[in-house]
Amino acid sequence: MRILATIVLTAVAGLCLSPRAARQASPRYEPPAIIEAADVVYPLQSVASGTVVFELALDEAGKISDVRVVRGIASLTEPAERSVRQWKFRPAKMDGKPLPSKIPVAFSFVPPNVGPRL
Repeated sequence: MRILATIVLTAVAGLCLSPRAARQASPRYEPPAIIEAADVVYPLQSVASGTVVFELALDEAGKISDVRVVRGIASLTEPAERSVRQWKFRPAKMDGKPLPSKIPVAFSFVPPNVGPRL
C-alpha cells in the first residue's frame, strides 16, 4: 500500500509541473556577440603561418577586461592582440541581465603571396 501511495504522489507531482513551467524555470543564456571587429594586418617582416588563439574576458558591459594568449606565434601574436583589443562586444546575458564572460578568439595567418607569378 505504501508503494502504491508513493507512486500516486509521484505521478500527481509530475502532472503539476507542466513542460511550459519547466522551460520557464531554466535560465536563458545569451552568449556575447561581436558588434565591431578590426582587421589584423599581417606583418611584412614575418614569414610565419599558423593560428594565434586568445581567451578574452569581457565585463558586464561587454568591454574587454583581459586578453590571455592561449597559443601564440612569435611574430604574429602582437598584431593579432592589437587588433582584438579594438573589438566591441554585446555582453553575455543570463535571463536578460548582463554578466561577465570569457570567449576564445582565433586568428589564422597565411603569409601573403608577394613573389612573382609563374
